[in-house]
Amino acid sequence: MTFRLGCALILAAATSLAAQDAPAALHPFRNRSGTFQIDLPAGWRQLAPNEARKIAELPGAPTQLGYVEPRMFYAVGPVDDWLAGRFAGPWLWVVEQEHEWVVGDDLEQDVAPKLREMWDRQGAAQGTRHEIGVIRREKFGPRAHEAITTVRTTTLRAPAPATRSLDVYAPAGGQQFSLSFTTAEADFARAEPEFRLWLATLSFARAARGTPTLSDRLWNPLLVFGLVSVVLLVLYKHTRGRPPS
Repeated sequence: MTFRLGCALILAAATSLAAQDAPAALHPFRNRSGTFQIDLPAGWRQLAPNEARKIAELPGAPTQLGYVEPRMFYAVGPVDDWLAGRFAGPWLWVVEQEHEWVVGDDLEQDVAPKLREMWDRQGAAQGTRHEIGVIRREKFGPRAHEAITTVRTTTLRAPAPATRSLDVYAPAGGQQFSLSFTTAEADFARAEPEFRLWLATLSFARAARGTPTLSDRLWNPLLVFGLVSVVLLVLYKHTRGRPPS
């Protein structure tokens, strides 16, 4: 009897651990413009503007969740949990822009300085600090869509814990998409494999437009990075009146 009871307890513990380690069930998420699709955890959805205004009033809410524009910049995640004041766990921040990024072969020379400048500008406006890691070219999804990736660590105003994001910058159909898969810094090592599992399902309605003209090469990167900075500064102006999160 004792032996059977011991085996039952061991089996129950093993089953519980397996359930904890199992990845969350996924379902397709498509943005409102229908320009990209990715499988994300069941129950995740796009945060609506009226919901963002409610969340902005909640103590401990991440500042980014307090203002969204549905076809420009927005959060995707467990919105019902956020509305209930529960902000633990990962989430996705998306920025959609006109004009694809145009970069050369040397990412450290062509991309890194502009990315760091962009995030430094946002950090100065919000009182945060962003550290950009190694920048890479990677391919994601069933069509092997090429993107630029980096890992970004964000130190927030106390007492908020630092976050870490897998940032994915992908051109498609004349637009630029920025997808930031974000979680607490302490949880990132465990979350990154799951982020990449989701990214394996990423697809875009249209391919990148390809080789631009010389004038595009000179103009588009500056224009796009400028637009990103404006979007982030607008976000800050709408949320800076809130107490630190």
